[in-house]
Amino acid sequence: MDGDTRIRGGNERLYQVVARRIARMIEEKSGDPDWRMPSERELAEELEVSRPVVREAVIALEMRGIVEVKGRTGITVLPVRGSQIQFDKIGADAGPGPFELLEARLAVEASAAAMAAERATSYDLAFLEDCIARMEHEAQALLLNEKGDRDFHLAIARMTGNAIIVSMVETLWVQRDQSLMWKKLHEHIHAPTVRPLWIGDHHAVLTALRLRNPEAAYKAMARHIRNVMSELMEADERGRLITGG
Repeated sequence: MDGDTRIRGGNERLYQVVARRIARMIEEKSGDPDWRMPSERELAEELEVSRPVVREAVIALEMRGIVEVKGRTGITVLPVRGSQIQFDKIGADAGPGPFELLEARLAVEASAAAMAAERATSYDLAFLEDCIARMEHEAQALLLNEKGDRDFHLAIARMTGNAIIVSMVETLWVQRDQSLMWKKLHEHIHAPTVRPLWIGDHHAVLTALRLRNPEAAYKAMARHIRNVMSELMEADERGRLITGG
């Protein structure tokens, strides 16, 4: 995204570097009563990185109790126990960032949808329709726990008939499910608001597959994943919070 190198200094991820820089900024400004925490847009400009990387860095700091992100109030600095922020813990690898995972899904799953458009059977299409029906009935499920959604995407991978693609998509979803950063970021999403949009995206993918149109399938899947990126990026600015969260 925006030319960012997501891995720096061996295995270190860019969001880890940025998280430490933000933490140092907080520590340096702790004695200034007039200082306020910059917005994510301001941080991205000042640190010369993309907003998705800043968002990942802020989530990493939130997980460590250094900041809190809540609705329209933006980023709030929390009281830090001890005289100094523990920078070594900030540098601990929390795995791939959510937007890094979505970038990988965009690259793999959009291409898989294009292949699936040429190879899907009537049974495959009926199964995808059933997945969407299950998504529509999972109104009380958190976005992280929708089985219909997961089954839909994995089914498209299997429709390619390519075992390597299936393995790649399965691995990406396992990493998503195991990512603490992904779970933390989703706390800021208001599920009833975004669910209709994302279900509509799945209908568009299915329509393209029914038409046996690889280009349309590619575009529909890419649009869906970009919509997910956009919602994860903008949720806090719109003041959305999970009910009861």
